[in-house]
Amino acid sequence: MPLKPAQVNLAVVGAGIMGRNHLRAAKVAGIEIAGVMDADADHAHAAAAEFGCPVVADLRNIGAVIIAIPTAAHAATALPLLQAGIHCLVEKPFAPSEAECKALIDASRTAGAILQVGHVERFNPAVEALFAQGVSPTDVTRMTTRRTGPASARVADVSVVADLMVHDLDIVLALKPLPVTRVKATGNRDHAEAELTFADETRAILVASRAVADRHRDLVVKTGGGDYRLDFIAKSLLRPARSARELEPATVFTGDALSAQLKHFIASIRGAHPPRVTGEIALNVMKLVWRIEAALGQS
Repeated sequence: MPLKPAQVNLAVVGAGIMGRNHLRAAKVAGIEIAGVMDADADHAHAAAAEFGCPVVADLRNIGAVIIAIPTAAHAATALPLLQAGIHCLVEKPFAPSEAECKALIDASRTAGAILQVGHVERFNPAVEALFAQGVSPTDVTRMTTRRTGPASARVADVSVVADLMVHDLDIVLALKPLPVTRVKATGNRDHAEAELTFADETRAILVASRAVADRHRDLVVKTGGGDYRLDFIAKSLLRPARSARELEPATVFTGDALSAQLKHFIASIRGAHPPRVTGEIALNVMKLVWRIEAALGQS
């Protein structure tokens, strides 16, 4: 049975590509949307007609909001909502500056409002299968990621590090929750390669590009017991077999990551669990984004 607006009272701010993706995910999840808002009235009405929800001009009576607008406007939009006790799922990248991120975190704490950041790959079934393997951070000895493809019209206001690599930085930090002691990076705004060294000397090599034709989204995690190879697009995971030299498919359940993220957000609002990606977690990711961008500026 669909969740009624009176129960969740959830609106989407932003009727662009990502906002419409959230509206589509809500439909897949059987969740009714109380309204959609966009600075462009034509976009708002087109999305409302497509997904069968009203256009809203006032969010004061809304209980929860998905913010899917350009990154530069995240903090200005989310801050008054959080201060009013309205729960927010803010798309990644979290916010353009540390001060803005901290202001959102503080407002969430003060008002007791849920703040979740939209690192949707955490809800990719293959990623969930990887974390279900029980890999200890101390077992991880090296990580490599690749996230490449042609440029998208969806994002033009942030670097490839904040746009694409940010997904992999979040997962890498979750797998190895230690301080990053050294950052090296080469490339430019649209193609970046970064090397991270953690406090235990584990290294992570990350490549992100929106300047190539071939689309790849993959992760290799080397451990003392063998390798894990994850394909984000195929939603598949290979894990060490008994010999540790061979790999075998791991069980990966099917599902839509964006819909799963939305269900998780609603369950967090209802007190079932804390958000999987809190503002604090997202800020740590952004601090690494900024360090890589700074290193790119020096390369």
